[in-house]
This record gives sequence, C-alpha cells and structure tokens, in this order.
Amino acid sequence: MTVPSPIRAVWKTAELMIAFHKNKKKERRDEPYLWRPKDAIARLLSKPEDQEAFIVLKGHEDAADVQIKLHPDKMIIRRDHVLGWSGIVIDDHSVKVLVDDDWIRIDHDGAVKIERDAETTYLEGDGSIIRTSPDAEIMISSDGQSMSRRTGEQLDAFTPEGFISRKRS
Repeated sequence: MTVPSPIRAVWKTAELMIAFHKNKKKERRDEPYLWRPKDAIARLLSKPEDQEAFIVLKGHEDAADVQIKLHPDKMIIRRDHVLGWSGIVIDDHSVKVLVDDDWIRIDHDGAVKIERDAETTYLEGDGSIIRTSPDAEIMISSDGQSMSRRTGEQLDAFTPEGFISRKRS
C-alpha cells in the first residue's frame, strides 16, 4: 500500500482589484490606477480598455502568481511561466490556451485547433484530423478508412476502394 503525498497549497491569497486605464478626464494613463473595492464587487463595464476587473492569485513564489481578468465577454487568465501554459482565454464559444508560444483552441463542439508556426492541426468534433503546412495538407477520416496527402506536385490517398496517387499539373 502506498501512502498518498500530502496536498500542497498552490495559492495563498486572492485579491480582487480594478485597474482604471483612464483618468476622470477620459485620458489614457501610462500605468493603470489599481483600486481594491471595499464590498468585493466589481462592475464589468463594456469597455475593458477603460477599466478592468481582475483577481490576482498570489502563489508561494512570485513566478507562481496568476492574474484572472474579468471582461463582460470573456475571461483572460495569465501567468509568467517559461514552460507550460502562460495564457487562457475563455469566452462563450471556445477556450484558447497559450502553451510555449503555440495556441490551442477548443471550440464549443469539441473541435480542437493547434497553431504552431506555419502549421495548423485540426481535430474535428467527429474525430477527423486535418493538418496544413506550407508543404502539404493531410486529412484522416474519423474512422481511419480514408487518408490523403496533397502537396503542390502530388495527390496521394488511401480509400476503402484502394490507393490513388497522381501528379498534379
């Protein structure tokens, strides 16, 4: 029998703050004015460029802090981390995660899109896979019965009826 390791707390405090990006004259500030609301309620205005409500989760080390920005149409979660995820955007239609400079988007229907440099990979809601790059486009059906690769010069495909390979003109 193994004894489970003790659970370590990741966050030590959570602080609700409002950042005012403009002054009372509606002029943009160089640095936002930070305010802590007394009643811990922040009204979400329609223009986050004027004012933002956010929560700062303090970690045990400075690099472990997480900032949760609350906008009327989305939430943005950020952290300064070299490896792993550094940003998450949650809206009504999708969740996007920034991992090591690559964006991964999960749509409302379960489809996943990964953008990495000049390559994009799609995992569709039905299970089919599409990968595009400057050199080729590759498609695999959800049941695995059909696969194709298209380049500027060639089209190759496996289908239930057989194999096709043609030069493109």
